[in-house]
Amino acid sequence: MRTLLRSKKGSYTVFIALAFSAILIMVIAVINAAGQQAIGSTAQHFGRLWGRSILAEYDRTLKDRYGLFGFYGNAFLAEEKLDFYAGYSFDEKDYIKYSGSKCSLKGRALTEQEVFKNQLKEITAAGVKPHPLTKKSEQDTDSAVSPKDRTINSQRIIQSLPSKGRSGGPGVSGLIELIKDGTPISSLISETAQNIYAFKFFRHRLSGEELGGTFFNSEIEYIISGKASDEKAGKSVENDLILLRNGMNLVYLYSSEEKRTAVAAAAQAATPGPAAAVTEALIMETWAYLEAKNDLKILIDNKPVRFMKYDENWAVSLENVINMLFGEEEAEDENTGYIRPKQMEGMKYEDYLRILVGIVPEETRILRMMDIIQINMKYLYCGGFLLEDYYTGLDFTFRVNGRNYEFHEDY
Repeated sequence: MRTLLRSKKGSYTVFIALAFSAILIMVIAVINAAGQQAIGSTAQHFGRLWGRSILAEYDRTLKDRYGLFGFYGNAFLAEEKLDFYAGYSFDEKDYIKYSGSKCSLKGRALTEQEVFKNQLKEITAAGVKPHPLTKKSEQDTDSAVSPKDRTINSQRIIQSLPSKGRSGGPGVSGLIELIKDGTPISSLISETAQNIYAFKFFRHRLSGEELGGTFFNSEIEYIISGKASDEKAGKSVENDLILLRNGMNLVYLYSSEEKRTAVAAAAQAATPGPAAAVTEALIMETWAYLEAKNDLKILIDNKPVRFMKYDENWAVSLENVINMLFGEEEAEDENTGYIRPKQMEGMKYEDYLRILVGIVPEETRILRMMDIIQINMKYLYCGGFLLEDYYTGLDFTFRVNGRNYEFHEDY
């Protein structure tokens, strides 16, 4: 009997010991799981904090002048910063073992077109305004506006631009055909975020000094032409405007029965017979061209020119055309340098620029806008500035206590 009792007591003791051990293991497991959860929560918290700390290093001048958020760096520098932040956060915590980080900035550069376009949308939607940028060494001595006819001749500078000197301009001939086919004028003046941004943050040759220092005076003209020279960009846009106005003036001339009749009579008088048809076409083209040149002078004087003209908006007479064909001077106002029509109404120089900017291929337009930003930041702020060195977010992973933690941070 005593042996049986001792056997039962021993079994109870073993059972209690096993139960206690199981409970202890469970408690330890719960404590360990709670610890790991706490460590994971800490890692998540610090990871977001580190990522946002890097984003907080955005360039203030770039943000104030152009509304763009971007931090300077590369993946290696970002990893160094993450490791520094990790050392500051974890070094005195024996229960946390940090094993390093890996960072990627792929697809986050400000020169990525989608990234750039998304920022432009946010800037225009928020109504952000530019703060003037003036070169520090010139603040007290120079005008806010740069000297006229600035040119960039260095191929090293040109090839470092986002567009890398990409050539090509707007398709004015195609635009004229669209208008002939009935495309409304209102649809030609684009109100996309890109165009709104361009005319708020960039200047053209007739702009005031509100934007402060700029390298080029003809920034909008650069976006249209791609010419890295105020003079060449201005001349290129003038040629586009003459081509556009010439086409629209021809549309008007051929729609005016009165003017077609007058031209036919003049052609018949000058070259009777079959040659009159050729002379008539020559007079019509010359008339449209002279009116276009006159239109340009009016626009450069910051006066309006109607896009689709009526008789009251027409300035050059048939007599002026005949005189010019026979070598006589054009009849211009000695004060303005152009012939004034009876009514001056319609669109001004900037309105025509909006049309030309709108028909520049989007990719080319975006890249040239980036060019202007880089040029001004380089010449007026930091000589080594490259837009491609600035990023709008980062993807990174770090390892703590054998576990990877992944983050994606953006402005």
